Amino acid sequence: MVHIATSAVNTTRHLSTVHIATSAVNTTRHLSTVHIATSLVNTTRHSSRVRTTPCLPFTVSDNRSFYEREYPQTNLPRRLSNSSYHNVLHQLRSLRLIVVACARNVESDIKKYRSRIEPILDLFHSSSRILICESDSNDKTIEKLYQWSRAQVYTYGNMMKSYPGRTDRLEFCRNTLINKTHDLKADYILVTDIDMFRTTVPSFLSNFRYNIDDWSVMTASSSDPYYDIWALRTLSDSIMNYDIWHRIWDLRKPGKNYCYETLVNLIVRVHQKRIPLEYGLIEVRSAFGGAGLYKANSTYTCQYDGEGNTCEHIEFHLCIREQNHGRIFINSAFQVF
Repeated sequence: MVHIATSAVNTTRHLSTVHIATSAVNTTRHLSTVHIATSLVNTTRHSSRVRTTPCLPFTVSDNRSFYEREYPQTNLPRRLSNSSYHNVLHQLRSLRLIVVACARNVESDIKKYRSRIEPILDLFHSSSRILICESDSNDKTIEKLYQWSRAQVYTYGNMMKSYPGRTDRLEFCRNTLINKTHDLKADYILVTDIDMFRTTVPSFLSNFRYNIDDWSVMTASSSDPYYDIWALRTLSDSIMNYDIWHRIWDLRKPGKNYCYETLVNLIVRVHQKRIPLEYGLIEVRSAFGGAGLYKANSTYTCQYDGEGNTCEHIEFHLCIREQNHGRIFINSAFQVF
């Protein structure tokens, strides 16, 4: 049975190891196949022998991480003075925050998640709330969520027959939630991964250290290596503007046959380094990292799309940029732990 996972973030975290791909099927089909050539070795005995064609080492001209190659950037949001920052914090109490999350088998994470998310909700208007879309759980996730009075829980049972693809189910879940935030007239939307979100209040509030007119989306970084490369599209055309797994699958095809481990090292792992705090903001076309804070009006008319085993965040973020003229950033101080 294929399941909704809490996010594409978990996808990247699990997919970026050498031996793990999107599924056992994809692993067999795309990532660990070895091109077998058959040659006649002893024609007098009419026997044949199968040999393994050696894979080709993959190389790149620049092995710096994406943020090192993107840094420094110009025209970044203006950092506020302390007095202006405190004025913004005071204004938050009049604004509505809607927190959204997808859930599957997160029973063991709910208590920690509540302890982190409720203090953030309390920074905003009392009408702020959390919406959770659950499906396919076989632990006590639903029971635990229903015990949480502040959460509105939407359960959809087993969605495998209706949405056989994992990213298709994530697309359904995220679009269901984002549409509800629009109905509720949110001012800000905080998209989270229940199993990843360990952000502190000061870390979350670092997003408001910058002029709120200069940004539309702030996405999370990490106190550990930045892992969510699948959801990433850089501002530069030449650095990281492709689906990493589709690229690896393509480079493993017969006729190319690059070595899998070198592909993972130089397409994925080279970018999975911790972003130092001094890097501040990094403008991107798409990112997630386990959490994203959105101005609600920047998300209007935009929808998630996971068709073709692609990260569902990409199409949503490109719409924010191209249709709604929003600016998206990775905030090195907005950390999930």
